Amino acid sequence: MKLSVPLPGWLKAQEEPQVDAVIEPVELVKPALMLFCMVCLVVVSSLLVIWSAHQYRILFNQQQELVQQWDELQVEWGQLLLEQGTLAANNRVESVAIKRLGMRIPEQVEVIRDER
Repeated sequence: MKLSVPLPGWLKAQEEPQVDAVIEPVELVKPALMLFCMVCLVVVSSLLVIWSAHQYRILFNQQQELVQQWDELQVEWGQLLLEQGTLAANNRVESVAIKRLGMRIPEQVEVIRDER
């Protein structure tokens, strides 16, 4: 005794494609060209990302060098201000005037007024 059970659609054998349904090579040109363009765009985009990262690193290094130079100049400026304050102190100017130039403190001071 043979039982006949209908098979579901996904288990049925598929029909062979007909010979007229073969894709022509001319029909493949447009999708292949689109794929080629997309691949080229992805490659160019990745190269630009690499280039921009490289430029960022170069500029960051330059900025760090400039910050270091600025710090060194700030230290030198502070030292020069201290040196200027030391050299311009009244007691030092007076001692240099006495020792090197042979100057002396005046004994008599006269004040002249302009009476116009």
